[in-house]
Amino acid sequence: METLVEKETKYHIGIDIGGTFTDLVLSDHEGNVSRAKALTTHGRYTDGIINALKKASKKINTNVENILSKTELFINGTTIVTNAIAELKGDVVGLIVTKGFKDTMRIARSARTNDYNMHTQTNLPEIVNRSAIVEVDERVDSTGNVLIELDLEQVKERVRYLVEIEKVESFAVCLLWSFKNPAHEQQIKAIVQEMYPDKFITISSEIYPVEREYERMVTTVLNSFSGQAVEKYVNVLEGELRERGLNVPVGLMQSIGGVLSADEAKYQAINLINSGPVGGVLGANNLGKLLGLKDIITADMGGTSFDTALIKDNQLGLGHRAELNRFMTGLSMVDITAIGAGGGSICWLDDRNAPRVGPESAGSFPGPACYGQGGENPAITDVVVALGMINPDLFLGGEMELSKEASVQVIKKKIADPLGWDVNQAASGLYRIVVNSMSNAARSVSIEKGYDPREFAVIAYGGASPLFIAPICKNLGISKVVIPANSSVFSAYGLLWSDNIRSFAQTVNWNVNKGEPEGINTLLNRLSEQAKDALYSNGFADENIEIIREGDFKFSGQAFEITIPLPEGNITAENKQEIITTFIETYERLYGEGTAWEGSDVIMLNCRVTGVGKTVKPKIKSNPSEGKGQVTPHKLNEVFLPDLNEARQIPTYVSQEISVGDLINGPAIVEAGDTTIYVPEYASITKDEYLNYVMEVR
Repeated sequence: METLVEKETKYHIGIDIGGTFTDLVLSDHEGNVSRAKALTTHGRYTDGIINALKKASKKINTNVENILSKTELFINGTTIVTNAIAELKGDVVGLIVTKGFKDTMRIARSARTNDYNMHTQTNLPEIVNRSAIVEVDERVDSTGNVLIELDLEQVKERVRYLVEIEKVESFAVCLLWSFKNPAHEQQIKAIVQEMYPDKFITISSEIYPVEREYERMVTTVLNSFSGQAVEKYVNVLEGELRERGLNVPVGLMQSIGGVLSADEAKYQAINLINSGPVGGVLGANNLGKLLGLKDIITADMGGTSFDTALIKDNQLGLGHRAELNRFMTGLSMVDITAIGAGGGSICWLDDRNAPRVGPESAGSFPGPACYGQGGENPAITDVVVALGMINPDLFLGGEMELSKEASVQVIKKKIADPLGWDVNQAASGLYRIVVNSMSNAARSVSIEKGYDPREFAVIAYGGASPLFIAPICKNLGISKVVIPANSSVFSAYGLLWSDNIRSFAQTVNWNVNKGEPEGINTLLNRLSEQAKDALYSNGFADENIEIIREGDFKFSGQAFEITIPLPEGNITAENKQEIITTFIETYERLYGEGTAWEGSDVIMLNCRVTGVGKTVKPKIKSNPSEGKGQVTPHKLNEVFLPDLNEARQIPTYVSQEISVGDLINGPAIVEAGDTTIYVPEYASITKDEYLNYVMEVR
């Protein structure tokens, strides 16, 4: 494993801005790690970052300015794009389309869902006002030939109308078949930049040059919808950090698991979606490699959501054509399933008087009732506090005091009394609801994709996940759980393991059975050079660059495709059968043996090239085994155990008193700094040489 070699102390900083907390990890070249959590300051995210930096600097007896002046890597995972799309709060966008396609955004993929309740069959929200969608006379055919030239004077008139009448703040341009010939989109972009140089603009042939005009249009619009917010955020963040001594560029995590430069992020804003959770998956994969684990399910429960992903053979799974707030996009991203089950998720009763959890969150303010900030609804944190699973005096390592009485009273008022239950019954039932919801999410990334979860280990992190992970694994038949040493800030820590990644895709519609590979090889080589050039411009040399090539494949006549890797080097006639065989094997793993379409040609719809710029990773310190095998509990606490539905006096252990190699049998509670681990009676836990907790579930 690579390590830093500078003699002077240098720092790597990872910051993950979540819905409730802003997490920070500070790592030096000796492998020493400091962590800090601060409440997320919505609308002024940099304040939360500075607050976290102040906490971290205090722990190592220095100041923020000294840390930043010695920082050589600063990576940020941010929710700014996720929040903008989830809340539909972004720029007023003007959309320019080919004549005849004004209603593509409204027609979408229809309002149908799998829900039998017809009241849910509603249209998508209008992210662009229909009056702000204008058509222009132009037409390019499916081969890229221009049939109707673009009317430049008409474009100027339409652009002027959008700004002066519709008051648009950003432009999006998506013309038919522009990914085959981008000339008309490029002309429109030049006109907008000449007439209104202060306006943000996205053209589809640059952000997503791939077939299917609806997904291409949505991706283009969402990039413009969130673009100026990202630009403003990045400018403010860089400015404040530079004033405090940071001398290196800020990197931002993107959805495919690599870092973008701040300048690139400003015009590729949509690629920052889900960037915080991606950091956790990266960290889990690298921790898995260190521990010899190839097949991993991640479990990340923070303040707002529970995120889970599957890693097979140390390869992150990527999902393509990702759906964001019901909008189908062309985005590729690390395949993470998220549900509204975090520490701040609100518990409530539906119209049938059935208890429910989430997806609405109490956030960082007012937060759960136990925070004492005016929260009037019970959240999951209130549930575990009321059950006695969290020590109110040791929350966040004692930095924040909680009120157990507030948790008990709000659960009693909002859940227990209306149901005629006592508080313990209500809290225990809510706990089990959350466990079942998270178990189903883990099934969706494993069983539903053809994998047996019993063959995987779980890496569980986030401030809340260790309280729930044992019963989840019991449900799934998983026996091994790893809770990282920096569990509560692990997504921020994972950012430090990220490489620089640039991905480029192009529609090809290549018939593998009948087509010749020469044209595909030419395109793949061109995209490879494009990926290399992007990494060269960020300071990477050839010896630190890896090129990954993939294709999106389907049987002829199908509407959807799956992604498989392509052979290294130029594709030959012999490789064609190898590609077909790999596609069929992957297809039948996903959909069942015998489901492949016999006699049907295999089509590669898109080819994709990803360039990976390898970075220097932080060192991980190992520690000698000092344990006695058993450890004396700190004290006994009464906890209402939700899996047994009864109260018991169980031992509580403090992390500082647990040595490497010590074994703890459940039922027990482990106070591990800024997170708490629940060890049921069917589990045991030990601390490994890297200070991770390894749990065995029987």
